[in-house]
Amino acid sequence: SNFIAYWGQSSAGSQKSLGDYCKDSSVDAIALAFLYQFPNTKLDFSSNCRSTFPGSDLLHCPDIAADIKYCQSQGKAVLLSMGGAAGAYGFGSDSEAQTYANTVWDMFLGGSGSQRPFDDAVLDGIDLDIEGGSTAGYAAYVAQLRSHFEASSDKSYYITGAPQCPFPDAMLGSTLNSAWFDMVFVQFYNNFCGLDAYPQGFNYEQWDAWAKSQSANKNVKLYIGAPGSQSAAGRGYVDASKINSIVSDIRGKYSSFGGVMTWDASQAFDSSSWGQSVSSGLKSGGAQKRAMDPYSGKLISTRAANVTAGALHARLELIESTALEADSADTFAFLVRIQSVGQPIQRGWEMRIPLSAGIAVAEASAQSHHIKVHEDMLVVADGGSSDRSMAVAFWVAGRHAGNEFGLPDPARIMLFA
Repeated sequence: SNFIAYWGQSSAGSQKSLGDYCKDSSVDAIALAFLYQFPNTKLDFSSNCRSTFPGSDLLHCPDIAADIKYCQSQGKAVLLSMGGAAGAYGFGSDSEAQTYANTVWDMFLGGSGSQRPFDDAVLDGIDLDIEGGSTAGYAAYVAQLRSHFEASSDKSYYITGAPQCPFPDAMLGSTLNSAWFDMVFVQFYNNFCGLDAYPQGFNYEQWDAWAKSQSANKNVKLYIGAPGSQSAAGRGYVDASKINSIVSDIRGKYSSFGGVMTWDASQAFDSSSWGQSVSSGLKSGGAQKRAMDPYSGKLISTRAANVTAGALHARLELIESTALEADSADTFAFLVRIQSVGQPIQRGWEMRIPLSAGIAVAEASAQSHHIKVHEDMLVVADGGSSDRSMAVAFWVAGRHAGNEFGLPDPARIMLFA
């Protein structure tokens, strides 16, 4: 369950640098706001970038470029959001949209344009926050971008959308039905169907039904869009404890749930701990349960959760083992099972499992995969096997300090792809 924040509009009145927000482990991905005018490209990151290319009004942002690279080094995806509530944008035809997709590829993604606002920093994808103008061309735009994605083997790229919660969305509705989106950040605020209308008026169920029956990508992940503070939206703000309760309810009912999106980083993090509290709630799943081992007849502990990295989704199960006879009370052993959910993975991946203090791993191995202990983490990486289902099972054994061993929380496991 990921926590995604928009950044770049200083909606709280000021904002920290992009890199500062990426230092916070609460944030899993950031959308830069906004590319607010197109196809005549204009950007605005509210005073965090002021320089332009010679003879042009196109922003040139080397400091943000360095921050993008830092964020990515921390395992955080960085997207560029197009549109916004205020801006002059839109396409007159599919042909114009396709041409502009080529421009965006060369300017911000894996292409090689002569003027790149973030120099050689390569963004992880494009977000469509279309709130005005014409509805024409966006499906063609997404399709053209995806043709570039498919031709590139360097990295994975993502397409996301940010519709309003009334269904269907007035601006993106038809595009969401026909184009392939990896994630959809539904804005459950400033509308009658927002978080403040939960449970009777909150319409996540409608969006879940769309995801599973109408979406081009039947494994698309839906995010609950939430204001980061009372002043971040006209209506729809709820405090951290309330949204954590809503999240617990939604992810228990709907497999489409992917996480929480917030508008925006300055509101969610700078004047309160709302962002940290919501992110912590998202990642506190995987409660430890007791179950009967069918082989030994003993009660054992189990934990399970879904983890997400961009468009990659995996199910993790940790199961206490009775196969190895404990020679003392401080010995432990458990089985880890990992399985991709939805589309198969297309390239290497890495998973980092935080270990509690006092845990000493003596044995860990996984056939056809790399596994090691590094800085209090158990690190499992794709070994280049031909099995793209990400099906992995391995033993972990060792000793622990204290009276009782607890399985690691799978919801806190970090997945990189």
